[in-house]
Amino acid sequence: MNKNMKYGYARVSLPSQCLDLQIDRLEKEGCDAIFSEKISSRKKDRPELKSLLVKLNEGDTLVCYKLDRLGRSLRELLNLMTTFEEKKVRFISLSDGIDTAKSGSKLLLNIMMCIADFERELIRERTIAGLNAAKNRGVKLGRPIGVLPENKSKIQRIKQLAKTGATPTQIAKQVSLSRPTIYKYMQR
Repeated sequence: MNKNMKYGYARVSLPSQCLDLQIDRLEKEGCDAIFSEKISSRKKDRPELKSLLVKLNEGDTLVCYKLDRLGRSLRELLNLMTTFEEKKVRFISLSDGIDTAKSGSKLLLNIMMCIADFERELIRERTIAGLNAAKNRGVKLGRPIGVLPENKSKIQRIKQLAKTGATPTQIAKQVSLSRPTIYKYMQR
């Protein structure tokens, strides 16, 4: 008979962030194996999570440091929780006090997921409202253009270098602009 496994999952969004705190807590919790990755939860393809989900068997336990490390959207978390329930996998979120083996945890889990989803929607709405307000005030959003139209000498220099057969990379270095900007002016 197979031994029930206790798996840990740790994730941070940026390569510059550190996984140590999460991994330390998962090791302290006695996880047999820990899957970790440095990738945004907005990415659909999270290879370590995918590998972990394939390994889960009936009776296994999945532990994560915090619920938002597992997923960001309500739909995604609900789908994962449904998968765990179907596979008869216990889920524990250490920081949130969730353990699906305990009564009341499923209710708490659903409430927390709804609140987290609501909070993300509020943030998104405020961000959009702020961007729209800035646009209405005449603020130009996005990256500035590479060369202002009144700087004709730089545009002429780009064209001259292009005629000599210089590559866009070489031109970009000489005029201190990005390659995409050089391509834009070469196409004109």
